[in-house]
Amino acid sequence: MSTVSGVVPVHATLLVAPTCPHCPQMKKILSELLTKGDLASLDIVDISVDLERAEMLGVRSVPWLMLNTLELQGVHTESEIKYWLEQAALKDGRQQLFDSLLEVGQISQVETMLRKDPNALTDLLVLFADPERQINVRIGASAVLESLQGSGLLEQAVNEIAEYTQHSQVATRIDACHVLSFIHHPSAVSFLKSALKDTDTEVREVAQESLDELAENGFV
Repeated sequence: MSTVSGVVPVHATLLVAPTCPHCPQMKKILSELLTKGDLASLDIVDISVDLERAEMLGVRSVPWLMLNTLELQGVHTESEIKYWLEQAALKDGRQQLFDSLLEVGQISQVETMLRKDPNALTDLLVLFADPERQINVRIGASAVLESLQGSGLLEQAVNEIAEYTQHSQVATRIDACHVLSFIHHPSAVSFLKSALKDTDTEVREVAQESLDELAENGFV
């Protein structure tokens, strides 16, 4: 199998249906990539035969493609599939997928992926805290985090999120303090109280606003 140097093999799962007009082309592209050795494996699932598999994966429409941890919905061209195949082989591939989706406002799709795989939250937080990312990507990442309020996922990652209150960039510290207001957990209160000592006025203000919001919900 041929892969980019230093990357992991890519396993593909493609969900199709007999009535889907785009599925045959997707099957053809992926089958050719498998033959060339660019894919380690290819599992094609006909949901008319195996509906349980689609339900297990939370798939509502086809074609639907999974390349390692990257979930791609809808029809994609050969060049797009090859690009995401390369990304799937890299450690930060999911970050690139989230970046691409948030850039065009696909917040709900990212949220769905996170609910399926909470481990992906780390990839989202990288975008959230990266000052070099486009502003709409960072805003989208914040919106996704807010949408997860009450799901329990943020509580599990409270320590990881709180680390960003110590970030070198003021904007990231401010955003982290705001996100902590979504987390109904005693640790969030503790981290926000520490942020009240930040050297930046706006960070301190947002930390206090977040504490006030948590207090309104009975968590302070």
